[in-house]
Amino acid sequence: MFLKAERKEINIKGEIFSYLFFPSSSNKNPIFFLHATGLNAATYINFLSKLFKKFNGERTIYALDQRGHGLSRADANHKNLKSWKTYEKDAINFINEMGVESCDIAGHSMGAIVSARISSKLKKIRKLIMIEPVLFYDFSEGFSLSVKRFFNIGDSSEISSSAAKRRKSFNNLESAIEHFTGRAIFKNWPDEALKNYLEGGLKETKEGVSLSCDPFWEAKTFQTVSYNTYKFLKNIHISAFILKGSMETSTFSEKAKEYVSKKYSFKIEEMSGSHFLPIENTDAVASKIADFLKK
Repeated sequence: MFLKAERKEINIKGEIFSYLFFPSSSNKNPIFFLHATGLNAATYINFLSKLFKKFNGERTIYALDQRGHGLSRADANHKNLKSWKTYEKDAINFINEMGVESCDIAGHSMGAIVSARISSKLKKIRKLIMIEPVLFYDFSEGFSLSVKRFFNIGDSSEISSSAAKRRKSFNNLESAIEHFTGRAIFKNWPDEALKNYLEGGLKETKEGVSLSCDPFWEAKTFQTVSYNTYKFLKNIHISAFILKGSMETSTFSEKAKEYVSKKYSFKIEEMSGSHFLPIENTDAVASKIADFLKK
C-alpha cells in the first residue's frame, strides 16, 4: 500500500512555505520537484504518485509550492519580483533545510529552469530532469526576445497580459472548476488534474475563494523570464534528461533541441503531447523519469 501525499509547512528564514511530501522508509537520495508558473505542487499529485509507485514507495518525494503559488505564505508582492533567482534561492533554501546529503531534482517549465540553475550550484544533486523547460538557446534569439519584451511586444507579453486578466475570485471550489473547465491552458487537462490544481491553489476569503497565485504575480513571473538561459548549461556537470512535447505549445524549440544536442551530452526525448506533459500524460512521463533515475 502506498501512502498519500502529506501536506506540510516549513519556516524558512521567517517565511512560511507549504509543500507536499511522499514519505518513504528512508530519506536517502530523495527527489525534489518544482512546478510551473501559476501552478502548484498539488497540480501534479497524479504524476508524482505514479513516480512514487515506480520506485515501490522507497524514494521520498518533495514538491514545493513556490513563493506566490499554492499554499505557501511567503511574501509575494509582484513589485518586488525582479527575476527567477528569487525562486532559485527559495528552492535552494528548501533543499538545504531538508538536510539531505544527496538528491535528484526535476521540474516542469519554469520549475525545469530553476532546477537546472540549482543543479549548477548544489553539489548534492546527482541527476536533473527538465520537463518542457523554458529554454532559449543562443545569443541572437535571447537578444531578439529581450528587445521585444522591452517594447512590450511578442508572445511573452501576450501570455503575461492574459495572466494578469485572469479571473481571481469565485463563490466556491465548484464554481471555479466550472469556470476553468475546457478553457485556455486547461483545455486538455483531466478533470481530476484541474480539481487538484484548484484545491492546491485556492484560499478562502470572506466572499468565497480566491486564487492564491495572484494574477499580477503570475504575470510578473512571465515577464521576468530570462532569455539567456543557455549560458548556465555549461555549468551543469551531472546527468540530465530533457523531456519535450511534440506540439507547437512546447517551450523547448527544435532549434534549442538541436543546439543542446550538439553542445551537451544531455539525454533528450520527445513524446506526444503539449507543454503540460506531466499533467496530461502522467504515467508515460513517470515511467521515462523513473527509468532515467534508475540507471
